[in-house]
Amino acid sequence: MVIAAAAGALAGAMAASKLPAEKFMWTGFVLVPFFVLVEVFLRPLAGFFGGNATLTRMMLVSSIVAGFYGAWFLLQVH
Repeated sequence: MVIAAAAGALAGAMAASKLPAEKFMWTGFVLVPFFVLVEVFLRPLAGFFGGNATLTRMMLVSSIVAGFYGAWFLLQVH
């Protein structure tokens, strides 16, 4: 989860540096490759959450989104 959050934050920082603040609605497209990776690696990672794929998916997606938008808002405010 830490790696997912860090990857999301890195992507958010890159998007914030490249996209103007008024293009906020387009930032979600940057996250699509991460969601594909979550689905690809879901089965091996589900073992860490007791084999519960839904919980694994929700935790990883939440980490990615929180990291991404945390970095986005932090860099767009300054």
